[in-house]
Amino acid sequence: MSALDPDARERLIAQFEACLDQDGAADAPAGEAVDLRDLLAEVAMLKNEIRLESRQFKGMLDEMRALGESLRGQNERLARELERAREQAAGAAREAGRGPLLDMLDLHDRLRAGVEAGAAHRPGLLARLAPGSARLAASLAEGQALTLQRLDETLARHRVRPLEVLGRPLDPHQMRAVGVEAVAGTADGIVLREARRGFFLDGELLRAAEVIVNKIT
Repeated sequence: MSALDPDARERLIAQFEACLDQDGAADAPAGEAVDLRDLLAEVAMLKNEIRLESRQFKGMLDEMRALGESLRGQNERLARELERAREQAAGAAREAGRGPLLDMLDLHDRLRAGVEAGAAHRPGLLARLAPGSARLAASLAEGQALTLQRLDETLARHRVRPLEVLGRPLDPHQMRAVGVEAVAGTADGIVLREARRGFFLDGELLRAAEVIVNKIT
């Protein structure tokens, strides 16, 4: 084979480079198409992951919402139970304190009866013949009155107050009629006298009053 002259060799090299350039240009769109498919696939995968994460997040929100509702319901039930327990404890404390207070009221009744009897007593012949005995009786009556006063003060410190019933209509919720009398000019059912005084404790009835009421008809 004869050697190519320089001009022919240059033409051949130029043709070969042109073929390479054409092949590269033809391959470029195919490469771009492959990259676009990969990109679309990645976008689809990303959308799927976002969808899954959104579902999981929504599920977590639903669980947290349900948990919040459950905790709120439990807190409300606990608050109601606590309030009920407080009321029961307060009621038990009141009931526990009623017994001693009622005992004090019995003592109050006896002292008051003694003081009233002493005030109504009129010295007779024996008292004039024995003045020492009269002074002793007066001293005892005075002592009872002082004791009754101190007992009234003690009851007041424990928030015990007497019922005001004289001259008022009979209230079956606070009073119990144990006798009747007929007093002209006074309406039926009006309290004339107390047979036993009634008392309140903190505004609630501690002991009902026993009363004598008027009855004309």
